[in-house]
This record gives sequence, C-alpha cells and structure tokens, in this order.
Amino acid sequence: MFSILQRTSQQSRSNLARGPVRQYLGGMVTPSVATAAPSFSSLLQNSTISNHNNISLDQQVRHRSNRSRRGLYDGVDIRFGNRVSFSEKKTRRKFKPNVFKKRLYSEILDEMIRFHVTAKALRTIDKYGGLDNYLLHNKHIKDGEGEGGAAKARIQEVLEQRREERRQAAMAAAQPESEDGEAKMETKQQ
Repeated sequence: MFSILQRTSQQSRSNLARGPVRQYLGGMVTPSVATAAPSFSSLLQNSTISNHNNISLDQQVRHRSNRSRRGLYDGVDIRFGNRVSFSEKKTRRKFKPNVFKKRLYSEILDEMIRFHVTAKALRTIDKYGGLDNYLLHNKHIKDGEGEGGAAKARIQEVLEQRREERRQAAMAAAQPESEDGEAKMETKQQ
C-alpha cells in the first residue's frame, strides 16, 4: 500500500480522500480501503464500537499519572504551563501538586494510616466527614489502586464482617425467644 507521500502528483485530490481508511473492528485498528469514511456521529450511535480498554467512544477518560494513582490526590495531577518573564518570553514549566506524607485516622479500622496526600484531598476529607467516608464514597478512589484503594478494601472487609456479626447476633437472639416461648407453652399446658 502506498503512503500519501509516495503517491504521484498525477492523482487527484478526490482519489487521495478515498485512500486507506482506518476502521475500528472489535478493538483493533485495521487498515482497509473504503469509498467514504463513516461520520463520527454514526460511529457514536454504533454502541458495539469501542477502544481496546472496552470503554465506549462517547465516554471521556482522563489520564492519571502513576504518581497520582498511588496516594490520595483527589484528582489533582501535574499540569503544564508557561513561565512568563518580564519581557513576556514564555518557557514551559510544570505545576506540581502540593503533596506530603500524612498519617490519617480511620475510625472503622481504629488505626492511623500513612498516605501521600494533597492539600485538596485533606479539605475534601473534612468535607466528607472523615477518612472512611472519603475512601468509601469519593470517585477518585478506585478499588485496589494505590494506598487509597488498599485502605478502602480493608474498610469494606471490616464493614462486611460487622454486618455478618450483626446478622448472626440477630438470628441468635430470635432463636432463643422462640425456644423460650415453646417452653412457656409446655409449662402452661401441663
């Protein structure tokens, strides 16, 4: 197959427009020759088309750095911009998040847990009413991903154990009452 640069100048622009078109087929990008490329809106209406991560094309996925996946960053990540001098000469620079190591208290686990945490995440933790609520309900904490995901999994495990203990205690409390009730009925009958 010829690339666009290798085509001869004798070919018209309309032939160039009908050149190789890449189509999504089951998550793979394969080159094929087509007379007209499908419009983006028709691709979006086709719900079977998706990328290699099994995310539909109409969903927008934001890239997160590996560094921000490790700790409690609350969506903050490295950003880029310009340093502008007095002469208005622009040079590229990074805006790094305000990250520090901090030990936070979990009421459910009843222990202090060390996190890499941003200042924004600390304000959000206060807003949620504590570390446990933040870990369980915040959209930035993924299960099993980094420090936050590991702590979330531990909290969910403890909560499940407590639910199971309460359910067993309720069942145990209900059973002796019925036995006592039967015993009272027997004594009344005698």
